[in-house]
Amino acid sequence: MITQDNLLLNRAEPGGLGGMQFLYKVNDYGITAISKPQEEISNIHWEVDIIKYLTLKPLKFEVCHTTALATKTLKFYNDKALNEFLGKAFKYFEELDLLENMLPEKDKP
Repeated sequence: MITQDNLLLNRAEPGGLGGMQFLYKVNDYGITAISKPQEEISNIHWEVDIIKYLTLKPLKFEVCHTTALATKTLKFYNDKALNEFLGKAFKYFEELDLLENMLPEKDKP
């Protein structure tokens, strides 16, 4: 089972193909982890993207491939590896928020 820390929402995969999506949030950034149905149980994997939240109501976010964490969609083949990544990502997002808050308003992303 993947971690519930910083979990904002879990829902059916919004593309309508089945599976589950977990959305995590730390300040303005987060992670979307999607597990789509597979033909064989041994092929289960998580597709993970870094996201930046635009609004919470309605829920809007954009994929963010410009962080030091990831420049593309990542794949994890078990919950343990995903949980390790999530723990490191949550710390990274906290530090990123501190750094962004130090920037003058005109230089903030």
